[in-house]
This record gives sequence, C-alpha cells and structure tokens, in this order.
Amino acid sequence: MRGKLTGPDLHAGIARMHARIDALRESLNAADRVLGDGDTGMTVAAVVEAWSTVPESADVGAMLEALGRAGRRATGSSLGAVLATALVAAGKQCAGATSLDAARLAAAAGAGIEAIEARSGATPGDKSILDSLLAVRDAVASATPDASLAIVCLAATESALAQFRARPARIGRARMYGEKGVGHDDPGMLAARGLLRAALDA
Repeated sequence: MRGKLTGPDLHAGIARMHARIDALRESLNAADRVLGDGDTGMTVAAVVEAWSTVPESADVGAMLEALGRAGRRATGSSLGAVLATALVAAGKQCAGATSLDAARLAAAAGAGIEAIEARSGATPGDKSILDSLLAVRDAVASATPDASLAIVCLAATESALAQFRARPARIGRARMYGEKGVGHDDPGMLAARGLLRAALDA
C-alpha cells in the first residue's frame, strides 16, 4: 500500500494481524489492567478473528462495511462498537471504490470519526482511539504523493500516543483515575497502533 489502499491490501493486512494476534492480545490486556478491566486484548482478538472471515473484495467500501458488521457481531464491548461504527461509516463514504488514494482515505477516516463522535460522545482530546484516528486522518490528508500511506498511518498513531501519554483521560473507565492516568497509554490508542504494526509486519 504505497499510494493507494485496495481490497487485496486490506485482506493481506488482516491476515497478518490474525497471525500475530496472540502477542497483541496479551500486550493490550496488560496495558488495560493499569487503567481498565484488562480485556482490551480479548476484545481486539475477537474482532480480528471476525475480520479474518470476511472475503477479499475489489470494492473497498463494501469490504470496510463487511468488516464493521463482522466486528460488531463478534463483541459487545465499547471498543468493538467504536471500531464497527467507524468501519461501516468509512465504507459507506467510499462505496464502489476499487482503491483509496490519500484524499479518499482521509475522507473515509473523517466519516468514521464523525460516526464515532455521534455514537459515543467522545471528543477530540479525550485520550481515546478517536484521537488516534484524527491523527491518521490529518497525516494522510497532508501526505506527499509519493508517501507510503501505511507508514504515514502508523507514524500518526505513534505520534498520537506520544502526544497524549502525559494527559489524563476524559472518557471511559480510565477517566476515574484522573491524574493517576498521566504517563500511561490509552489501551484503545495502543490497539490502533498495534493493529497497524501487525498489518504491516512492523
């Protein structure tokens, strides 16, 4: 996925996530035990397992919607619902597309972000996965024509984690810890980075 994202790119990335899910599940559960219920890894593993059953499609929009629906069926967790909501909205935004360049990928991410805000009440700066997606959208929108979109997205999630590590959470269970959450990463933001790392075999 250098300048465009295609259905085969998505399918291959999900296969790599699935192959690496055991290690990711354990690391996310450990991170979530600090500020949450300790089950983020199990949620992400269930979602990735469901994603792995979605067939490859030339229609990127249809595939994103299918991934969202599969993830929604796999878990009733708040993080699973957020991911499903974002994917379905992104898929509808780019329906019929056989590939997404930087502009279309940014637009799809924007649609997912708007859907998350409407459903969950999360806002920018809350220290949640929404902030990772905002960073991805903005980074992709400003990417140079020859940039690898995959690397741009991964770098954006790294940057978001670094930016919010020194802040307290303002949403979800982690908000109850107040200033004690400073210095710890949000599990949802870690999940965004971890999934991209796995998809890229980075």
